[in-house]
Amino acid sequence: MAGNVPIRESVGAAFGYVRENIAFIATVSAAGAAGAALIGAIALVGPQVVFVTTIASTLLQTFAYAALVGAALFGARAVPARLVSDGMRVWAAMAIIGFLLFIVMFVASMVASIVLVAGPLAPFLPDLQAAGEDQAAVLAVMLRFAEQNPGALLALTLFFGGVWILLTSRFYLAAPASVDQQRILTFETWPWTKGAMLRITGARLLLLIPANLFAFAVTHLFGRLLGINSLDMASIAAAAAGNPAAYLAFAFVSSLLTFAIYTSLEAGLSTYLYRGLKPAGPPA
Repeated sequence: MAGNVPIRESVGAAFGYVRENIAFIATVSAAGAAGAALIGAIALVGPQVVFVTTIASTLLQTFAYAALVGAALFGARAVPARLVSDGMRVWAAMAIIGFLLFIVMFVASMVASIVLVAGPLAPFLPDLQAAGEDQAAVLAVMLRFAEQNPGALLALTLFFGGVWILLTSRFYLAAPASVDQQRILTFETWPWTKGAMLRITGARLLLLIPANLFAFAVTHLFGRLLGINSLDMASIAAAAAGNPAAYLAFAFVSSLLTFAIYTSLEAGLSTYLYRGLKPAGPPA
């Protein structure tokens, strides 16, 4: 691609990867979904180990992604022998990038808070002060703020969403680079996406938003069959407490669709872009 990112070609390549590796993707997705359901079951039995289950969940997602990237780079047969090392490298790379994103988002939230307090949130400050430590009262005030200021809420959402997707687009080659080069690469890949950030973002949005919507729609319909409303966190929590079997079935299907549709397409896209944008020589 010589520094350029043909959006439609990149999206087509991601779909081509999925078509050519459908059996392997199905295997990885089923294994990942089973692991996610198991972690969910452990969380239900022992909620006090939430830190452990959270780390286990990130490892599961990262290993699945590393497996799919490895298949795109070297073929499905090469994945089992290198899965552990590839998975740990990708997990470490994502942890580094995640820490950077946390810092950036924290600073951005501080700036956004100052703007909100000085602007649309100002009329609600007396009510928030009166609410004190009453969480229900604070929530009621914030809900009233959201209802009366949908524009401000939308602008805030777009601001944080924009910062997140633009930054992650600059680091979009980190996972395939770490798998291909067999070492943890994060900031080293930053120069590779210089001048291509907006087109990488465009390819991601064109490919992954419809994929996410489709996966969510199917998951939502399945949940409704089980009496779970995926749009209502209270409904999901009630199912987890009152009908664990239905909740775990919902978790399995949700994870299965996420791995099979979203994660596989993202692996195909990031690997295709990596092949086109990586420098000709070895990274410094």
